[in-house]
Amino acid sequence: MAVIRHLEGLDNVLKNLRREKKSMGDRVSLGLKAAGLFLQRESQKVVPVEDGNLKASAFTRAEGQGYDTNVSVGYTANYALYVHEAVGMVLKGQPRPSGKGNYWDPAGRGQAKFLEEPYRRLTPELKKIIQNYAKIK
Repeated sequence: MAVIRHLEGLDNVLKNLRREKKSMGDRVSLGLKAAGLFLQRESQKVVPVEDGNLKASAFTRAEGQGYDTNVSVGYTANYALYVHEAVGMVLKGQPRPSGKGNYWDPAGRGQAKFLEEPYRRLTPELKKIIQNYAKIK
């Protein structure tokens, strides 16, 4: 029985695999960022608005690179968590004293869980965004 000591072209195959692994990591990173921006956009459609401070405080931040990318989506307004968790939505639909429409959004789309609900509803679509970026082109 013969033992193969050297396989012709193996070095090139391994080099190409390493390159593709890095390339896919970069594509996954881009996909995560794109999914984060998509989630932010969808969340802003249902975030309660009076003066626009909460909506304007939205962010999508990516840290790390390749497969180690972490993407955060959130709101920096100091009252964002309170509004997000205000599931009772007291005064919903009643006119604001400021005259700027009704409580929970002048257009009537505002809701509590304005980040969590779109995330849960759109999880399959977010996964598809990441998968589409990760595909070999």
